Amino acid sequence: MNKLKEVIAESGLRKNWIADKLNVKPSNISMWISEERKPSKARIRELCKVLKCKVGDIFPELKKRKQNEE
Repeated sequence: MNKLKEVIAESGLRKNWIADKLNVKPSNISMWISEERKPSKARIRELCKVLKCKVGDIFPELKKRKQNEE
Protein backbone atom coordinates (compact mmCIF):
# COMPACT_ATOMS: atom_id res chain seq x y z
CA MET A 1 0.00 0.00 0.00
CA ASN A 2 1.39 3.39 -0.93
CA LYS A 3 1.38 6.52 1.20
CA LEU A 4 0.92 8.98 -1.64
CA LYS A 5 -2.24 10.49 -0.16
CA GLU A 6 -0.46 11.18 3.14
CA VAL A 7 2.64 12.61 1.47
CA ILE A 8 0.50 14.94 -0.68
CA ALA A 9 -1.46 16.05 2.40
CA GLU A 10 1.76 16.74 4.32
CA SER A 11 3.20 18.71 1.39
CA GLY A 12 0.26 21.12 1.38
CA LEU A 13 0.16 20.91 -2.42
CA ARG A 14 -3.01 20.33 -4.40
CA LYS A 15 -3.45 17.32 -6.68
CA ASN A 16 -4.30 19.59 -9.61
CA TRP A 17 -1.07 21.56 -9.15
CA ILE A 18 0.99 18.36 -8.88
CA ALA A 19 -0.70 16.93 -11.98
CA ASP A 20 0.09 20.13 -13.88
CA LYS A 21 3.77 19.93 -12.88
CA LEU A 22 3.93 16.29 -13.99
CA ASN A 23 1.97 16.99 -17.18
CA VAL A 24 -0.66 14.37 -16.31
CA LYS A 25 -4.39 14.52 -15.60
CA PRO A 26 -5.51 14.92 -11.98
CA SER A 27 -7.35 11.63 -12.41
CA ASN A 28 -3.97 9.93 -12.85
CA ILE A 29 -2.94 11.18 -9.41
CA SER A 30 -6.21 9.83 -7.98
CA MET A 31 -5.62 6.45 -9.62
CA TRP A 32 -2.09 6.33 -8.19
CA ILE A 33 -3.46 7.10 -4.73
CA SER A 34 -6.11 4.39 -4.98
CA GLU A 35 -3.55 2.03 -6.55
CA GLU A 36 -5.89 1.49 -9.49
CA ARG A 37 -2.80 2.27 -11.58
CA LYS A 38 0.88 2.60 -10.79
CA PRO A 39 3.15 5.37 -12.02
CA SER A 40 6.19 4.49 -14.10
CA LYS A 41 9.64 4.65 -12.50
CA ALA A 42 10.29 7.92 -14.31
CA ARG A 43 7.02 9.38 -12.99
CA ILE A 44 7.88 8.22 -9.48
CA ARG A 45 11.16 10.12 -9.67
CA GLU A 46 9.37 13.23 -10.98
CA LEU A 47 6.73 12.89 -8.27
CA CYS A 48 9.40 12.72 -5.58
CA LYS A 49 11.05 15.88 -6.94
CA VAL A 50 7.75 17.76 -6.91
CA LEU A 51 6.83 16.51 -3.42
CA LYS A 52 10.42 16.87 -2.14
CA CYS A 53 10.47 13.38 -0.72
CA LYS A 54 12.14 10.00 -1.21
CA VAL A 55 10.66 7.03 -3.05
CA GLY A 56 10.47 5.10 0.24
CA ASP A 57 8.28 7.85 1.72
CA ILE A 58 5.60 7.12 -0.86
CA PHE A 59 6.21 3.44 -1.52
CA PRO A 60 7.52 1.83 1.69
CA GLU A 61 7.43 -1.62 0.07
CA LEU A 62 10.08 -0.50 -2.44
CA LYS A 63 12.29 0.67 0.40
CA LYS A 64 11.91 -2.71 2.16
CA ARG A 65 12.63 -4.58 -1.08
CA LYS A 66 15.79 -2.54 -1.66
CA GLN A 67 16.99 -3.17 1.91
CA ASN A 68 16.46 -6.93 1.46
CA GLU A 69 18.57 -6.88 -1.71
CA GLU A 70 21.55 -5.33 0.09
